[in-house]
Amino acid sequence: MDLKKYDELRKKINTKDFEGNNKGLDKWLFNFSFIGNISSIFFAYFLLYPALLKAITLNFVTGNWGIALAFSLTLIFLTIFEITKRYFIRNFSNDYVNNNKKVKVKTFSWLAVSITIVILSFYLSISGSKNLATTSVIKNAVVQTEVASKTDSLTSVFDVEKQIYVQDNEALRAVNADLRKTLSETPLNYITARKEYQTSIDKNTELIRENDNKITEIDEELQLAVAEIRQEFTQTKSGNADEDAKNILLFIIIVCFNEIIIIGGLYFREYFEYTLYTTNQDKFEKIYQKKDRYKALLTFVYNDGKLTTGEKVMSGMVLKEAVAEKTNIQNSNKFVEEFLRDMDNLGIFVTIGKRRNVAVSFTEALNIIENYDDTYRILENIR
Repeated sequence: MDLKKYDELRKKINTKDFEGNNKGLDKWLFNFSFIGNISSIFFAYFLLYPALLKAITLNFVTGNWGIALAFSLTLIFLTIFEITKRYFIRNFSNDYVNNNKKVKVKTFSWLAVSITIVILSFYLSISGSKNLATTSVIKNAVVQTEVASKTDSLTSVFDVEKQIYVQDNEALRAVNADLRKTLSETPLNYITARKEYQTSIDKNTELIRENDNKITEIDEELQLAVAEIRQEFTQTKSGNADEDAKNILLFIIIVCFNEIIIIGGLYFREYFEYTLYTTNQDKFEKIYQKKDRYKALLTFVYNDGKLTTGEKVMSGMVLKEAVAEKTNIQNSNKFVEEFLRDMDNLGIFVTIGKRRNVAVSFTEALNIIENYDDTYRILENIR
């Protein structure tokens, strides 16, 4: 292994602390939680918007104004709802983490409200997603129209085919009626003529019977074809219902995942920040302790801001005696010496001869101390 490779591994291993391992996870989970809120609004929209639109159009205004009003109210309500949900979940997570993951009375209140609002959000999203996923009604209506159209077309085709036999039968029945009339008027002694008339009637009757059989066959073919179309429609309806069920299940999974992402993202943000704070508290708290002590000493030295630029600062001996008497700081003399030295280095005090004078105003001095964190941090880290 060469030095370059070791340097890469060293940087990689040194970042594998709590912050290094979870900083990216915290960032992505927190950002994804907003996507979860947007997704929840999207699904709940399909439940709330139709209901509001119906109520508004029936009781207030119709047309585009009704649509715009329903759309705006839906988005406003759902946005407020999701923002409120985020605050409740965040407050519960904060209390839960700060109380060492124990549910106390206050934490339980946040928990109860959070669970209630999450359940309500889940209901809105599930119901809306169900409306979104249920497309079978529209599909079935389209297919029903197609079935009616196909049935009408087939009926027309078969009617044309059947009309030939119907018209033939009508003609044959008319002929038979004339023949029966002629036969009834023919004398009985005209045996040969009467026989020919009857033979013709019988032939026509047989032809009518054959035509009726043809018509029956055509009707049966039509009924069979219509039955096949309706069977296909039934199968299509069943397929659409199955597709609805699959889509609803898919959207339920997505809704559950959305709520988990929202809760997980908000909780992990509170857990990450609190753990990061407690992990680094010992490391950085002494810096802020020193800063607060420096501010207190500056207030004392400046006589609560009454000392102005160019005026003399009290001697180090007097300051040491005051600190030793009024505070419980260990090694107070050493601390005062560090204070005076840092004030000189920061340009707050300036030494002229043997005198130490004020170089900046009290407000400027406090600002310098407030913005000097990075330097303190570097010095403290090398001790």
